[in-house]
Amino acid sequence: MTRLAFALLAASVSGPLAAAQPAWPTGLYSNVRTSRETGDLIGLELRFYEEEGRHMAELADCEGWCNETHISEVTRADKGFVVKYTQMFTGAQGEVPVEIRFVVWPAGSGLNFASYQGGENIDPHGKPQRLRRAIEPFGISVANSGKE
Repeated sequence: MTRLAFALLAASVSGPLAAAQPAWPTGLYSNVRTSRETGDLIGLELRFYEEEGRHMAELADCEGWCNETHISEVTRADKGFVVKYTQMFTGAQGEVPVEIRFVVWPAGSGLNFASYQGGENIDPHGKPQRLRRAIEPFGISVANSGKE
């Protein structure tokens, strides 16, 4: 086969496959908000970046307040990406590690995501939620405040 034939074959194979995989997310996305009734901070904030060739995310998962951030390597999933961390819960068995996982996929100018705790979907009403592109961190800033 000639070089041209190889190039045409490679283009025909990689074209449709490449289109099926979305580009790695970059930048800041958030839906963190303040509850009018309680003043609580609620929502998720993700800052995507690349470090030493690895796709990473810093996240603040705010439930009542944005208490801490987690760093996660971002991995590919079907038509999207996975960001996860382990949270310790105290129960009858003592400290129990539970995986918290977010499956994220592009949706217009933002991202949609589904939340899982230990494999069980924990989205309100079982419906995916939305993250909008953000300019300044809010949840991550709150979680990191006073930690210097």
